[in-house]
Amino acid sequence: MFRIVAATTDTALAAGLIAALEGTAAIIRSAPETSPLAELCGKAKPDLILLDADPVEGFGTALTEAVRAVAAADPDAPVIVLGDEGDARSVLRAIRAGAADVIDRGGDREALRSQLGQHLAGAPRGDTGGSGTMTLVLNGQPGGEGLFAVNLAVLRAKAAGGALLIDGALPSSEAGAALNVPLNYTMRDAAQDLSRLDRTLLSSALGHHVASGLHILPLAVAGEEVHDIAPDAIVSMLLVLRALFGEVVLNAGGIRHPGLLDEFVRAAGRIYLVAPQKFTAVKACRDLLVQIGPNAQMLDRVTLVVEDHMPGIGLTEEQMREALGVRRSVRLPAARVELINALNAGRPLVLEQPRAPYSRALEKLAAEGVSAPSLAARPASRGIGLFGRLRTS
Repeated sequence: MFRIVAATTDTALAAGLIAALEGTAAIIRSAPETSPLAELCGKAKPDLILLDADPVEGFGTALTEAVRAVAAADPDAPVIVLGDEGDARSVLRAIRAGAADVIDRGGDREALRSQLGQHLAGAPRGDTGGSGTMTLVLNGQPGGEGLFAVNLAVLRAKAAGGALLIDGALPSSEAGAALNVPLNYTMRDAAQDLSRLDRTLLSSALGHHVASGLHILPLAVAGEEVHDIAPDAIVSMLLVLRALFGEVVLNAGGIRHPGLLDEFVRAAGRIYLVAPQKFTAVKACRDLLVQIGPNAQMLDRVTLVVEDHMPGIGLTEEQMREALGVRRSVRLPAARVELINALNAGRPLVLEQPRAPYSRALEKLAAEGVSAPSLAARPASRGIGLFGRLRTS
């Protein structure tokens, strides 16, 4: 899906652009002021930049300076002015300033889709996965991945000077309780607000953990139904959020929509697959990978996270890694008591007990981004015992 930054205060215009380009491009809305717009374009790396030239709502006489500033911030993205195609003087001024085209801001959806589609077809970046760093947390069976994602996101936020946790846990998110932060704004709300999403709105609406700088967007907070959230809206929203926050940790949680999982995996720079040392958990993880359709490029980004690792359990980290076909793995020491106590206290374990073995292991993982490859696994017996069951089930 392409990315378009639209600088406008006109929510009706933004909604029209979203409708016109549904399924083709995500609209990242920006304030029209030149400085924040140029900063966003520099970070978001969009395929197109749209400037609203309406003299009341947009740039007015500062259009020329705005076009030049944005073009300088991101020389690879064509700048399109939304204005009056019939005003020859304004069109000429925009083109001289560096705009690639001027499109009638009052055009209908078909006209907008056709004209913008022509520019997208020649966009130099093409249909790449969006801006910002995204870390994806997956699980075969719901369990400890929620608190793993929370603590990982806290560490990433502290390192990056802020981050966003998107928590897809069902039936409801534990992130609010784990961070002692009220959560009232959900993914459904963000999808409905797609035409006016910007950093100002989100900073006031999202839950915010001040100590780490982490913002939180849950899929659900009270077990409400979420099946009516359109997958396309979630994909567009994710692109917008990545551009606005730069650092995103997405806990896929209970989301099992095949198309969404494909989009999540494609967009993620790091993927953590969380599982305890149980046959049923390994089987569930394998089934999830089969559903996604793993390939070598995807598996290179996957790190198996063996949670609650205990040396005495017969199912080893190496066996789990081999069964799942991944090259990297990391052990997280058993910390169920500490994690639950931290949850009940509303303080993340990595901040409450930074020297605890779990916290130190997770801090190393978060700092490295992707753990170093483990030693090659020893060959396992084929077709018998535990892994014979896994391969034939």
